[in-house]
Amino acid sequence: MKKYIKYIIAFWVLFFTIIISMAITRHVYTNGEHIKGTPKEIVIFLSSFISNVQHYDEIDNPMFVADIPKLKNGFNYTKDFKGSKDYILVSAWDKDENQNSVKLLRIKDGKMIHKWVVDIEKNNKKIIHNLKNDDFRFMNKKTSLMLHPYLQNDGSLIFGGNGINKIDKNAGYVWTNTSDCHHAIERNEDGDFWICSYKITDENEKKYALRDDAIQKISKKNGKTLFEKSIFELLMENGYNRALFFTNPEISTNIEKLDYSHLNDVQPLQTDTKYWKKGDVFISLRHPSLVFLYRPSTNKIIWSQQGPWMKQHDIYVLNDHQIAIFGNNVIDAKYKDEKKRLIDGGNIQYIYDFSTNKTTKAYTEFFKKSKIGTFTEGRSQILKDGNILIEESNHGRLLFGNEKNELWTFVNRVDKNHLSSLNWCRYITEDEFKKFTFIKK
Repeated sequence: MKKYIKYIIAFWVLFFTIIISMAITRHVYTNGEHIKGTPKEIVIFLSSFISNVQHYDEIDNPMFVADIPKLKNGFNYTKDFKGSKDYILVSAWDKDENQNSVKLLRIKDGKMIHKWVVDIEKNNKKIIHNLKNDDFRFMNKKTSLMLHPYLQNDGSLIFGGNGINKIDKNAGYVWTNTSDCHHAIERNEDGDFWICSYKITDENEKKYALRDDAIQKISKKNGKTLFEKSIFELLMENGYNRALFFTNPEISTNIEKLDYSHLNDVQPLQTDTKYWKKGDVFISLRHPSLVFLYRPSTNKIIWSQQGPWMKQHDIYVLNDHQIAIFGNNVIDAKYKDEKKRLIDGGNIQYIYDFSTNKTTKAYTEFFKKSKIGTFTEGRSQILKDGNILIEESNHGRLLFGNEKNELWTFVNRVDKNHLSSLNWCRYITEDEFKKFTFIKK
């Protein structure tokens, strides 16, 4: 009898232990306030342990993506490729350096012209104490990016990642702005830079439980912030109601703040036209599928449109009356059924014409033939000759083609099964390359 009593007691102890553990886990994943800091991190680690072990053998680096379809390392040219005098600036994983690096590559033969490798660990130690975003506590060589690098004529690079940084041609740090930097970095008419950042304002974040993005203008001379504006405040001050703003946030139960807007591009305007002024910026917000033209000098939204693009990334100015918008065309990046994430099966290139107030699709045949379909991120650049460069960021492909056909694809292979994801690469024309003074011609 005593033996059965021991079993009964053990059963009830185990039962209540499981119930309490489940309650603690639920409390953490519903953003409860009673468990914070290290205890919270332990709960998250233990609750995700099995899934982490399951995927350990598949991939052990967040920069690696599965190689589909199989492509050789570097450039893969098609029969339609007739040569090129241009270059690409690629930010990706470098297996020789065991970290992210930036390479300037010649398109016609894949030759590396220059490479920038920074001391990531040294810079992290300098930056980490100044950052307010908790995510940066976990930055290391495997996770630190050289994001959307901008190459200047003297060989210096401006790039994001852990803060926003300027390095010289030998990868030595010139200056660092410790603002959180994500997505696009674009140069304006004066040589300063606009970046996507976060606005850490306790009042807004606590009141609305949001992660507030911000646009920032950064000085080319010393990296100091010249202008900063909260996206939330910008929209509210321009009369955009909450029904528009709080539209389809990307919900995740293990984060404390909801990502309602998700700023992913700020594109400065270089000249005056009938439809915008020099100093204006185009802004892209992913989650409400909203693109708008903002005038910092007056704090006014001049024009805006929601869709037909969905969860778009990247705005590119084509001429004095047209812009190109890379539409991811997804329902939600975290939707469980991957086959149903992409509407109509792929991304779409849109062209908006201010002179006619019409939106059209372009390069549809090329997109479909090459099965271009990145759920998040992604960029496009339409050249003067009508060819287009696509970065399919999630799948690690750079694709170049025309209205109908692919001309080449570039991938950065890390092993037989994986490619490196790409961190917003740039196309460098022959004329731009000729202006580089750091390269011996």
